[in-house]
Amino acid sequence: SSNSGDDVSCSNWEQNGEICRGSGYGKVVSVAAAAAAAAAAAQQLPFCFVPPFTSLEQRAKLDSAKRFVTELNIRAVIAKQATLQMQQPQAQAQQPQAKPPRQPITMLCRIYVGNIGYDIDEDGVRVAFSPFGSIKAVEMGWDATRTKHKGFAFVEYELPEAAALAIAGMNGAPLGMRSIRVSRPNNVTDASQVIDEMIKESDLQNWLYVANVRRDLSEGDLRLVFEAFGSVLQCVLAPATEAEAANGDKHRGFGYLQYETAQEATESMKNMKTFDLGGQVLRVGRAATAPEKSVPHLLREPPPPKNNNADQSESSSTTATNFQTEAESAACSLKSGAAQILSANNSVAQGNGDSGS
Repeated sequence: SSNSGDDVSCSNWEQNGEICRGSGYGKVVSVAAAAAAAAAAAQQLPFCFVPPFTSLEQRAKLDSAKRFVTELNIRAVIAKQATLQMQQPQAQAQQPQAKPPRQPITMLCRIYVGNIGYDIDEDGVRVAFSPFGSIKAVEMGWDATRTKHKGFAFVEYELPEAAALAIAGMNGAPLGMRSIRVSRPNNVTDASQVIDEMIKESDLQNWLYVANVRRDLSEGDLRLVFEAFGSVLQCVLAPATEAEAANGDKHRGFGYLQYETAQEATESMKNMKTFDLGGQVLRVGRAATAPEKSVPHLLREPPPPKNNNADQSESSSTTATNFQTEAESAACSLKSGAAQILSANNSVAQGNGDSGS
C-alpha cells in the first residue's frame, strides 16, 4: 500500500522503503514494491518482511524486551537444575537400602579343611569331624596324576550349627602328623552375621544345640546334667534312624535344649561346650535352625506349668495312702503279737495241767 496515489519505481522504493534480505525490518510503500518482492520470491531469494514501526524507539524497546525474556528463561533453567541436584541426594537417602542376598542354608553347612596329611583318607576326615554333627558328604580334592588327594577337603553337615562348632573346635587342631586349617569356603561371606539374623528371626535366643552325646544316654540323663545352669524347659534328641536303632542307638547323637532365659543358655554354653560326659566331649553352641526340623515331635512352646493345687492334692492322697498302709501294717503286727501271746498262754496252761495230773 502507499500513503499517496502515485506509483513509485523500484529504484525510488528501494531508496524510500526498506526490505531486509534474510532478517530485519522493512516497509512496503507501493504496489511496485510488492511486485518486486513477489519477483524476488519467485527467484527463491530469502526475503523477510517485518511489520512497520513508527520509530526507532519502538525497535529498541522490543529488543530490550527480548533480551529480558531470554535472561528470565536462563535463570529459570539454572534454578530448576539446582533444585534437582539438591533433591536427588535426599531421595537417595530416603530410599531403603536393599539388603544383600542371604547365603543359602546349604552354603552355611559347608566348611573347608586344609593342610591334611597324605596319610589321612576320607574316612579319617569323617571320623575326626563327626563329633560336631551329622555329616552329609566329604569331598576330597583328588590329584589323578599322583593318585592321592591334594591335602584339602570340603565337609558338608546337615545343620549350620555343626559347621560353626567344627570351625571353632578344629581350626589348628592336630590331625595325623599335621595341624589342619578349618574355615568357611571362599564363596561364603558374613556367615556369623547371617546366623545371628536366623537366631533372631526364629526366636532361638534361649535354645542350645548339643552334639556328640553318647547314644546310650536318654533325654532325661542329658537334662539332669544341664539343669545345673538353669531351668531346662525342654530337652530333645534327634531320633535314631532304623539302621541306628538296629545297632542299639537311642538317638543320633545330637539334640536341643531350651532354657527359661537367654542368660541361662549363655551360661550353660560357656561351661558345657567341652564337658566330658561319659567319655565323650560335648559340643555345645547356639541353635540357629528350627529344632522341629530335626526333631519332628518337638513342640516349640514350653510345656504348661504344673498345677500346684493338683500337686498338693496328689501329695495329700499319697500321704493318706502311706498312712493307711502303715496302719494296716501296724494292725497286722498287733494281730500277730496277740496270736503269739495266746499261743504262749495255751502252752503254759497245758503244761500246768500235765504236772497236776
